[in-house]
Amino acid sequence: NIILIRHRRRKGVAFSRHEASLLAKGKVFAYLDAHQRLTPDCLTECSKLALKRRAIVTPDIRDFRPEYATMRGAKFVMRRGKPPFSADWRTRATTPPVSPVSSLKAPAYVIPASLYPKVAWSPLLRGWGGSEACVSLKAFFTGVPILHLCGPIAYHKFKSKFHYPVTWDEIWRNHALIARICFSERTWYDYWLPKIFEPHLNDSVQREMESDAVREEQRAFQKLKVRPDREFWTHLVFRAVPRSIRIE
Repeated sequence: NIILIRHRRRKGVAFSRHEASLLAKGKVFAYLDAHQRLTPDCLTECSKLALKRRAIVTPDIRDFRPEYATMRGAKFVMRRGKPPFSADWRTRATTPPVSPVSSLKAPAYVIPASLYPKVAWSPLLRGWGGSEACVSLKAFFTGVPILHLCGPIAYHKFKSKFHYPVTWDEIWRNHALIARICFSERTWYDYWLPKIFEPHLNDSVQREMESDAVREEQRAFQKLKVRPDREFWTHLVFRAVPRSIRIE
């Protein structure tokens, strides 16, 4: 059965994927962009591996950018002055054909339905920017592996221009929301808000980060975590834990 969901106003990538995931049936959910084309059995192979390893699985991706050949998953990076939960493509060939990666950067990928509640997109995300970062960071904190599978290919005819407005203010707001939900209250107030996000958030967005809806989602996610906040730095981005954070 096919269910088509339409909104009168654009809700954004994360909101739409989350809404569809709540309605979807089956053991595995697959996420694609409309401008992607897949090799035969791409989703089947990724889905089999996802169920076997209880993991998010992404195949080879080609044609994302002219300067890239084949992208084989992605890894978290942090850059000064940029939204913090970014990722770089991994282009080096890997052996064996299945290898762990630390982040998603773009579709295609599949997620077992049983794992989706742990890594679900926040319905509070808006527009574009931060959708893959949200799933990737939640996967890290809840112990859900992200795997790359060599062989199957998703051809990604990415458009260089958006057909709707995308602003850095919106992207910073989404990354702030991810930090607010995924980290403890202490880490948010000790580090993320004053050190990273405050200069990029207007008063309205800062108030939104204290709303009942955001606080409720943050509390719910904290109950799912199996990794402490400090491991974001020590095990994911391989940096020293910031001095301003009081280790719990």
